[in-house]
Amino acid sequence: MTSLSVHISTTNTLLHSVMANSSPAVASKLVRVARNLSTSSGAELSKNRALLCAPRARTRPLCQGTLIPRSRYPFASYCHLSTDSAPPFFATSASNETSTQRWRPPTEEDLNERPVLIIGAGNLGRRIALVWASASRPVTLYDVSHDALKAATEYITDNLAEYCTRRGTHPGHVCTTTDLRVALTTGRLEGTKVENEAHECELHSGAKGPWMAIECLPESLELKVDVLSHIEHLLPRNCILASNSSNLQTSEMAPSLHHPERLLNTHYFIPPRNRMVELMSSSHTYEEIFPFLAVQMKRVGFTPMIVPAGIQSQGFIFNRIWAACKRETLAVLAEGVAKPGDIDALFRDFFHAEKGPCERMDDVGLDTIAKVEQHYIEQRPDLREMGAQKPLDWLKREYVVKGNLGEKTGDGLFTAEERAALDMRHKEEHYQAVEETTGA
Repeated sequence: MTSLSVHISTTNTLLHSVMANSSPAVASKLVRVARNLSTSSGAELSKNRALLCAPRARTRPLCQGTLIPRSRYPFASYCHLSTDSAPPFFATSASNETSTQRWRPPTEEDLNERPVLIIGAGNLGRRIALVWASASRPVTLYDVSHDALKAATEYITDNLAEYCTRRGTHPGHVCTTTDLRVALTTGRLEGTKVENEAHECELHSGAKGPWMAIECLPESLELKVDVLSHIEHLLPRNCILASNSSNLQTSEMAPSLHHPERLLNTHYFIPPRNRMVELMSSSHTYEEIFPFLAVQMKRVGFTPMIVPAGIQSQGFIFNRIWAACKRETLAVLAEGVAKPGDIDALFRDFFHAEKGPCERMDDVGLDTIAKVEQHYIEQRPDLREMGAQKPLDWLKREYVVKGNLGEKTGDGLFTAEERAALDMRHKEEHYQAVEETTGA
């Protein structure tokens, strides 16, 4: 296949993605551009490709200014992403690093200029973005959903200044975008002219790209692998790849990546309320990344906890302990030893906790709990031997199959009425309302 044919094939793939999110008038114009490509070459090809790929940005105010171009990659298309569908001008940012080359940490200048990229602007993504932006550092928050970015913008606008005031720091620039190309290049495009954005992306590709990319996607191994394996070729060669999975180990993702030595788990909880972050290797991670990243986390207010090199722990640290609590709670319920209200009352009284394990599981979603617990059993055969499958089957049969998943459906281990009474109790006891993470 000729170089021209590759460009046309790639552009056609991009064209279908763009048209799915464009108005009829814009779509018609794109079709004309695509037709021109079939007979173009050389300079004409570059010109037409730039017209097709150039983002049409629209802005929202956030800190120093926010770029939110229209979506190029619909969320539904995540599972079909491949390097073949990448915009052509990203080719120069692909890493040719060999396994014998060592990772070199970003310089102080890099940290001040290159953003932390966060993929996923949900409850956790926006909270992580807030903390990383709290020390005059740039952050890029990427999501395919305008609604998610709007909610993230409001959250960061409402809370970043207060968090910086408490820490005595200054807020950094936050760029939110639905354009993957902007997310993978630079977070400082607010002064870029619309007609030159494609050129600017090409010039800055790899030069001002993120120094770290954190995926905050739903707990799906297939989804996380697809996205990470796609973007690793488009990021600077020393960019750290971090997964915020609450239960999936990056050692499970590593075989699908060309550079697993840049990959590791960074498990955040509910920042900024919870500052702890668990770090664990992908079994290939450069050793130099851990002390460097620990220092950077402390500078923005996180407290890193590193799983020792050579150790793989399903659930990392806290979630492994929490998993044991969930399993025994489900066993007590399945055997009829106690009811959810009794278990949580004992838990609150003994540990002086805000919520017990049953209410926590309802908050997360019983379908998510079942999925995570099943994954643990598949990864640790000893759990099946210990009888962990039986209470899990009970949970699926009595709740998940019937659609009683907890807070998101109304009834769960607690009924909707019981949850309303618990919520009232929390308000009377002056517990601060905090959105739960979707991690189980």
